[in-house]
Amino acid sequence: MDMEELRGQAAAAFRALDVPDELTLDALRTLLEEDRGKEIIVRPVERLGRDKVSGLWFSLPHADLILHADTASPLHREQIILHEFAHMVLDHERLMGDETHLASLLPDLNPSMVSRCLARCQRQSEPEIVAESLADLFADAIARTRRAGRVEPLNFRGVFG
Repeated sequence: MDMEELRGQAAAAFRALDVPDELTLDALRTLLEEDRGKEIIVRPVERLGRDKVSGLWFSLPHADLILHADTASPLHREQIILHEFAHMVLDHERLMGDETHLASLLPDLNPSMVSRCLARCQRQSEPEIVAESLADLFADAIARTRRAGRVEPLNFRGVFG
């Protein structure tokens, strides 16, 4: 599949989500929580995946857990979180059925306790390209909201940290 088709998949997912005109990271999290029927917990991790990944999403039975690299840049942190949100929207949890992959990323964690995990380690794979393209669309919508003078109700580090 070429890049234009992959970006088209991301654009279609963005339109299908019915994103509000004034988008914030918190509003997107709330929209996804409602859509998925469970809480989304976002936490920074000092050293994630032995520095091979910047974000992980675990789809647990009663919550979604996003772990992200603890970066000093708020925009970098936001992009990591948006990328993991994009995996949720794109239903990429169905792609991660191989527990050996999970065990290689997090050897100290029992793979059976986690139903699905997505890692940003194969950046050129089609699912990663589509997820990053969708994350970029989310970031553009959030930036438009910010340029219009609207801000998050709380700093997203305080909301999600």
